[in-house]
Formats: sequence, C-alpha cells, structure tokens
Amino acid sequence: MTSRAYPTQHRDHRPHTMQDTRIIRLGEAGLDDRLTRLRDGAIAVAGRRRVGPAWRLLVDALPPREAGPVLFARDPAGVSAIVGRRLWPEASVTAHHMDAWEAHIASRNLATNDSDDVEIALTSDLPPGPFRLIAIPFPARAESLYGRELIERAHDALVDKGRLIASTDGSPSWLRRVVKEVFGRADLQGTSRSGAVVSARRTRSDQRVRDHDHLVRFSRGDRELELLTRPGVFSPGRLDPGTKALLGAFTASPGELVLDLGCGIGALGLAAAVDADPAGITMVDSNARAVAVAAANAERNGLEAASTVLRADLEELPVGVHRALANPPYFSHGRIAAAFARAAASALRADGVLHMVVKAVDLHRDLLRSFFEEVRVEAVASYSVLHARGPRSAPTQG
Repeated sequence: MTSRAYPTQHRDHRPHTMQDTRIIRLGEAGLDDRLTRLRDGAIAVAGRRRVGPAWRLLVDALPPREAGPVLFARDPAGVSAIVGRRLWPEASVTAHHMDAWEAHIASRNLATNDSDDVEIALTSDLPPGPFRLIAIPFPARAESLYGRELIERAHDALVDKGRLIASTDGSPSWLRRVVKEVFGRADLQGTSRSGAVVSARRTRSDQRVRDHDHLVRFSRGDRELELLTRPGVFSPGRLDPGTKALLGAFTASPGELVLDLGCGIGALGLAAAVDADPAGITMVDSNARAVAVAAANAERNGLEAASTVLRADLEELPVGVHRALANPPYFSHGRIAAAFARAAASALRADGVLHMVVKAVDLHRDLLRSFFEEVRVEAVASYSVLHARGPRSAPTQG
C-alpha cells in the first residue's frame, strides 16, 4: 500500500525494523506461523493465517489518536480491537461479536496480548453506544443486507460528529453508496489493489435503522407456523430448500426429547415441537441473533416451552435425546457437520437418531460413519437426508 492511499494519517513512513515492531500473537506460537505487517510495519500479527485484506485496510486507516469510546465489529480474531487498545491505551474499547465461538477466540487473543480490558459484547445487535468511533470491515462476499443494517446501526450508535471507518476487500461502490445513503456523505479515504476504506461522520439527528425483518410461513400437520427472519441469520427472508427437505423427512413422536443443532430461525426445532411436546425441544446455535430469533419464533407460535441455548462449541448440551436435527452449512467442507455429528453422538440415546440434510452425500456419509453404526441415505428433491443410528458414544441410559 502506498503512502498516498491514506494522506490524512500523517504517519512516519520510514521502515520499521523488527526491534521497533510490536507483535500481536494469535493462538499458540507455531513453526508455520505467518506474519502480517500492519501500519507500515509498526505492528505485525503472527498466526496460522494472514490477516485478511479488509481487516488490514481497516487497521491501517485507524487514527493515531482517539479518546473513545470506540466500537469494533466483525473482528473474529480480535485483531482490530487489540490494535485499537495499543494505539489508544486510555480509550474505552468495545468489541462486538454476534458469534459465540468468535467471541471466545477473540477473548483468548485479547488476553494473550494484554488487552483483556477490552469489553466483549456478545449480542444480537450492535451495542447502542454512544461511541465516538466505530470501525467495521465489510468483506466483499459477506451478506449485503446485514452489511446495510450494520451501517445503519453504526450511524445510530455514534455521537454527533462521531465517525464510521468502513473497509472492504472488493469494489468500494456498494459500500460508498450505502454509507452515503445512511450518513448523507461518504468519503473515500483510501484505495489500493486490496480494496478501499470509506469514512463518514454522523451529522443527522434522526435514527436511520430500517426494519429488514421478514416473515415466512409453513405448515406442520394442521398447524401453520409463522417465523421471523433477520439479516445475519441463515437464509433471511425465506425457508431454504435444505430445511424444507429435512422437514419432510422426519416426524417427532409425543414425549420425545429433540435437539436442533445450528437452529437458525428455529424452523426444524419448532416443527418438532408441534409433533411432540415443546418442553422437550432444545434449539442451539453459536449465533446470538439466531438464538434470539428462534426464541422469539417459539413465543410467536405459542411454543415458548421450547428452549434455546447459545453455545460457542456445542458444549453442555442435554443428553438422553431421542432425535437430533441438523442442516450444516455447505461452505465448511464438512467441518461443522463433523462437529454436529460428534455432539449428536454424545447427546443421543443408544436408540436415538440423527437426521442431517446435505448436498455432498459421500463426504457426509463417510463422516457420519465415524460416529454412528448405521447411516441410511434418503434422496429428497436435490438434497439427501442422512439418517444415522447407533451412536458410538451414546450416554448411559438411566
């Protein structure tokens, strides 16, 4: 990145030696650690992966001085918050996370780097503030509707003349347009081959957050369920085809205990609640907004006895469960599906069953066979539902 990209920073662009560089370590030290230099080499991040371009641009655009309070969001490893703490030791710094696992990782990294006084806000929405500065990266492949909502909520959380710094690793056209619509002005603070930074100050007194929620409806038996969807939770505005496929592939029996793994808006768990007793249903997710939406949907449909739990790593789940349901994300190449299978095998009774909807049949069938004695494949439309029985680590039945 050239110095002309951020002319307002007035930093010393002389090269830093390693003796001058302050190191941020992510995770435990390893021989295969990669080093990412930030802020003209004044800071270097050591970890298994390099810091992504949207986050590099954001950190490089931070002002050298800030009194705070400051909010960082979309910072899964905590890098931006750690840099902010080092730049502004007297400022109040908050790091918002919507995902409990990311909050756990960030909290660990903050402690490792003497920044554990940064406040972690694990909530379904940005904290209301007020903040003097909010810094958020917007990766090009991220959900645009949730991105817009973040910009709107950032505006409303800023003090008068408070500043938003937003970065992207793609074309700045969408980001600049939305920031301008919300703030009234959007300054292109810097561009490079890696992306761009857009900044704006709050000058409007009105609230800019719009209602981006939608309702979806589907039938289960003789009941019609009405479910709220929100940006930032899987498949906003519609019931995704995988969920529809799985809904048609199982029926819970009265009195069963059912575990909905990665519940999202709660469609699968609440369908099971209609089949069986809602008090026996547990819906779990690592996404704080998903858990809040699933709980709201249970209440909306008179099924509030169904429970929702926020878990970083599927820890402390109920045992002795009759049935587990899972619609794992397809982008994780089986990693999250393996976590779901492991959790289900530990939670299920010896005669329990896991129903998992997938696209890549061979990958997931082999994966489930590591945890279950029997895996049956059922083709449903363009999907496959795997029915896995005989958990290898079934808990002892009382």
